[in-house]
Amino acid sequence: MGFIESYMKQKDKEEKNIVRVSYLFDYWRNKLFEKCIRIFEWNGLPFPQNELECRLMMYGYCGIVKDDNLGLMVANGSMSQPTQYSDIFKKFTYSAVGAKGGTLKINSDKCVVVKNDSLMTTMISGINIYASLLAHADITLKSSLVNMRSNSTFVTDDDNTAENISVWYNKLYDGEMGAIVDENAVTKQIGDNGVNALQLNSSGSITPLQAIEVRNEILRSFYSEIGIRSSKEKRGNMTQEEVNDNTTLLLFNINDMLKYRLQACDDMNKFLGIKASVKLNETYKLYSEEGSIDDDI
Repeated sequence: MGFIESYMKQKDKEEKNIVRVSYLFDYWRNKLFEKCIRIFEWNGLPFPQNELECRLMMYGYCGIVKDDNLGLMVANGSMSQPTQYSDIFKKFTYSAVGAKGGTLKINSDKCVVVKNDSLMTTMISGINIYASLLAHADITLKSSLVNMRSNSTFVTDDDNTAENISVWYNKLYDGEMGAIVDENAVTKQIGDNGVNALQLNSSGSITPLQAIEVRNEILRSFYSEIGIRSSKEKRGNMTQEEVNDNTTLLLFNINDMLKYRLQACDDMNKFLGIKASVKLNETYKLYSEEGSIDDDI
């Protein structure tokens, strides 16, 4: 038993059962979500940053309230008492374990609302879409690697032969080499309970390197979606017009989210006395052609 298995004191499922779409989807959803909640860096909050960012990413908005029992806290909730504008409300209702909860006036000494962006868009839907694509990309990569061990697949109409072929494939998957032992396998015609070999290329329909590139392109697409340029997007490979257009699009996405977080800082200071500040995480800042960090985003 290895260190991880011993430390966790639990037995993982077999590898071939773990690497399924559902498992990989959960992995990538958590991975992408974790990256999203670190796009911005907060200071001066009386509660952990992830409590705020998680809610913004999942629900599009949240409330910062001064609860009678727990004091200043972040809360999920719903808005009510609409104004003449369909996205502006006057009341925020919340509840939480140990909190008194209730309905509070927005922009008062008890409550402010923080928006993720101008439309209070959630990030979780996009994260789910890309997590699904990445899960299938990993499955394709895995299948491609396994298929490199054989350049054939088999067709048969005999159940026993099919079962023996499955046993052979399971051994092939685990890195073992062996023979299919079945008298029907030597019969030339499928109609006579035989087996036919179908030739494949060495890695199926896509090579491992192609599968890796597809996965990387999906990741780059996700980063662009949320407004982050990947390391591959180098200015040397793009015209100046392409650079300008691409940068404008990226900054538009990031700036919209940053704008409403900065507004939340003003509201928290004005109504709740919280002297908070927020900025783009250094890791996610765009780099200029000379290699210095662009601060004017």
